[in-house]
Amino acid sequence: MPTFDGGHYFLTVLVPIATEEVKDGISVTSPVHALRKRLDMMPTAAQSPACLQRQSPFAGNTRNHFARFVIIDDVAYNGRISRNTLVSTICGLFHTVDPTTAQPQDHLSCPFLLLAIDFDAKSGADSERDSYLVELWDTMKHDLRELFTFCEGFDSKVTDAKSFAAYIAGCQLETTMSFNDYYAVLPKLPTWPSKLNILAAILCVAIAGWALYSGMVSMWTAVAALVVVLIALAFVTVMAAGRKPFPTADDSNLPSVLKSLYLQRTFTRFAIDSQMLAAGTDAASAQQLYNDFKTFVAANKPTDLRTPTQAPGVIGI
Repeated sequence: MPTFDGGHYFLTVLVPIATEEVKDGISVTSPVHALRKRLDMMPTAAQSPACLQRQSPFAGNTRNHFARFVIIDDVAYNGRISRNTLVSTICGLFHTVDPTTAQPQDHLSCPFLLLAIDFDAKSGADSERDSYLVELWDTMKHDLRELFTFCEGFDSKVTDAKSFAAYIAGCQLETTMSFNDYYAVLPKLPTWPSKLNILAAILCVAIAGWALYSGMVSMWTAVAALVVVLIALAFVTVMAAGRKPFPTADDSNLPSVLKSLYLQRTFTRFAIDSQMLAAGTDAASAQQLYNDFKTFVAANKPTDLRTPTQAPGVIGI
């Protein structure tokens, strides 16, 4: 299913950037240049203890898995459309073909700001998207306003969380290449309703046989009609099954993922520190290992997603 899959909403937004000059402090510049500077100054995920002083504003929302801003200045030019040299030579006998003449090129009418966010969601409904955008505005509206103020129509259309959600929804693109990597075991995927199709096929054959027997149509007409109906039935049912989203993977929401990362790191440290006890063959070593693991479980609370855990927006600290 586009946009929503596996318990996650894949929001993809393409917002036109304004082209009229703007004031950036005491200087006059282009909106895309000012926006690029703001994006460069925005804190990213913390990858060292020193980065914890300036945390990513997206870390304030515990539904965000990934978020990315990209400025698209223009479409890439892939070069001239190649031609067959022999064909071009033959065509040149009848009319002039100048290989140095520029071919038509596609260009964007203005730069665009791409925003892609993967967040926890219960469904792919518009109301689910809008509720997330309202929540996002409430947690980081200052940062969002600093960025989107350089986009076309933002200042005149966005005054609160609801209008921000409507503004983003108006620039949304359908996402058809979502990526989910949280399945520990093979999920139960949507199935093609083969039993229903078999019954429908039997019914179609019966109707075609009756029409042929009663003389209403010829044999070839009945066969052709039957083939067309069966192909159409198979196509419709396969497409319907393909539109169903993958089921949500167990423990794939952000709090569970953060807790898993925290336990992975702390248990690795525990396993390293307990190697000598694990190698021991006496009862005292086994008892000490048991006591240490009991203390580890009590301190780290594996079933408690709230604390202790890894903070959002933190990588490997």
